[in-house]
Amino acid sequence: MGEKEKSLELRTRRIIYKHILKNPGLHEREIARQLEVALGTLDYHLYYLKKKELVITKTDGHYTQYYVAGKIGKKDKKFLAVLRQKVPRKIVIFLLLNNFSYHRDICNHIGLAPSTTSFHLNKLVDLDLVEKKAEGRESIFTIKEKEYISDLIISYKKSFLDDAVNRFADTWLDLHPRHIRKSKKEK
Repeated sequence: MGEKEKSLELRTRRIIYKHILKNPGLHEREIARQLEVALGTLDYHLYYLKKKELVITKTDGHYTQYYVAGKIGKKDKKFLAVLRQKVPRKIVIFLLLNNFSYHRDICNHIGLAPSTTSFHLNKLVDLDLVEKKAEGRESIFTIKEKEYISDLIISYKKSFLDDAVNRFADTWLDLHPRHIRKSKKEK
């Protein structure tokens, strides 16, 4: 029996590992909630999986996201981390379906104050996910790599547990029929 198989002998640990494999970028509390596992138990198994280098983490602000080692590329991790957050995800989905949108239109759609919307848009611009262009006194926003981001969302749509993601996926695939990414791991 190999080292990986030995490390995954325990049923709970194996379930956690497989859940992270299917749902990359989840944070600890979300994993605990979805699997209905006590945080202390989850923490113990995540520590073990990290120690055995089967799971890696990426910290983004307040959250630490979990990924199965060697299964997802750096760029995917970067964008999945922000797409796991509800408000940025709503903005990205809106922009994918409404290319070149004004700040006010984004605010109206997500129902947040202009300053809060600006905070999230600036974060998306800093991550190089969204492009901002000035048009007079207003700003227009668009997704930089629409195909890539839409494929990423569609590839992991089940892991978001969000009806908006499901509706987006159905709409996007109706408007842009093509093959979804063959590999989630990038070069």
